[in-house]
Amino acid sequence: MIQVTTYKRLTPLTFLLTSGLIAQGPSQRPPTLSDAETQSAAAVDSAEPAPDWEVPIRDLNNDLPSWLQFNAFFRDRFERAGGLKYGPKADAYNLTQLRIMMIIHPAKWLRLVGETQDARDYFNDGLVATAPPYQNRWDIRQAYAQFGDPTDGWFDVSAGRRMQSYGEERLIGPSDWLNQGRAFDVVRLDLHHPGFNVSTFASSVVIARDGVIDHHLEGDNLYGIYSAFDRLVPKSHIEPFVFWHVTPGNVKLVENAGRGALNEVTAGARWAGKLPGQFDFDVEMAKQVGSLGPDSISSWAGHWLVGRKFEAKGKPRPFLESNYASGTKNPSSTNWGTFDQLYPSAHDKLDFADQVGWRNIEQVRTGVEESLGRKWKLKQTYESFWLASEKDALYTASGAPVVQSLSGTAGKHVGQELDFVAVYTFNSALETGFGYANLYPGRFLDTLTPGKDYTYPWFYLTYRLAGKDEH
Repeated sequence: MIQVTTYKRLTPLTFLLTSGLIAQGPSQRPPTLSDAETQSAAAVDSAEPAPDWEVPIRDLNNDLPSWLQFNAFFRDRFERAGGLKYGPKADAYNLTQLRIMMIIHPAKWLRLVGETQDARDYFNDGLVATAPPYQNRWDIRQAYAQFGDPTDGWFDVSAGRRMQSYGEERLIGPSDWLNQGRAFDVVRLDLHHPGFNVSTFASSVVIARDGVIDHHLEGDNLYGIYSAFDRLVPKSHIEPFVFWHVTPGNVKLVENAGRGALNEVTAGARWAGKLPGQFDFDVEMAKQVGSLGPDSISSWAGHWLVGRKFEAKGKPRPFLESNYASGTKNPSSTNWGTFDQLYPSAHDKLDFADQVGWRNIEQVRTGVEESLGRKWKLKQTYESFWLASEKDALYTASGAPVVQSLSGTAGKHVGQELDFVAVYTFNSALETGFGYANLYPGRFLDTLTPGKDYTYPWFYLTYRLAGKDEH
């Protein structure tokens, strides 16, 4: 069991944060439709402005000095998980998430950000726990200082607890579909100039525990360099990265699979952009080497996508993509081949139901996105899954193993899934969405589980009390 450290002596800032007086609303990068919960920041900003009576914090900010600003965000989501563990049981529940932010900006080169979050789970039947990631009451989500202007000059430095978001968040992101989300205790240096940005950081992921002040686990560290260049190749951006992930061997974590200390390097790149004829593409690949306990690591993963936008009614954008992550071919050998997906925003990266993670998996996915006017965004997808190694486990979006056939006799086909999601933006403050996902088990799940369909309907409403995302 992981021991969580709490502080007996609180600083004034910590006291205010934990009492709910200081905090933040949305994440560092507002979720996109591909995250299935809200539109992109650009879509929100271009939406019809909310009336003044609907955004009370806007008036408050207008009356405050410019160096002191507040923001707040509320989301209510009802969902039902049917076919839990691919059996007959189900649970339905309501998730609420309230975030309140305060930004102190006394000088162009200094910015202090504080955020508290109250995430709660109501009406569940106990099959889904009233605990993280569903419930984490009144806790610190962000509390950091930033020195330097992130929009001007050559660099800025930040230190404290904050969100981290890189690329499409396939490896590192705030995981905002989860009711509690994810934060890091981090020291970070950003070098930036028109055409490029390079982030260098040392961090530890925050471990959520309901009822206490969250803290990271000592020795569970992630170091990295993530760069982005948007002028190397016309109409595209290239994002090389290197991460070094270490975890202690004396505790069992998803990261180390309980096999001992982890010492792992992930290197790769993402390349995304536009092609002639209204086509677009996105490619991301990563290679991992290192050690896990007494075993050596050799794993890799890839994401490949191509889409095309049509100017017909609804502006449909069909797309085709594939995702792959290696698995361990022989669990009794000293070669560990299961890809470590690190800390992604995993929702809708492989499926909407979040039953499949970027570990030991082969996937083909196709779908279409539509825009009906300025308010409706729709997306429908079909995906099929196979294990990369029939002797390794199936892993969920969190990276945790679900079921495994050590003999490899259960086959590779995990199943197929159909998804539908819709988002409606009333204005810059209010948004709603709903959707449904159904995973149909294949031979692998039929053999090792009761083989029931996993179903996941949801409905949500978000309310930005300041009328837009401000950071």
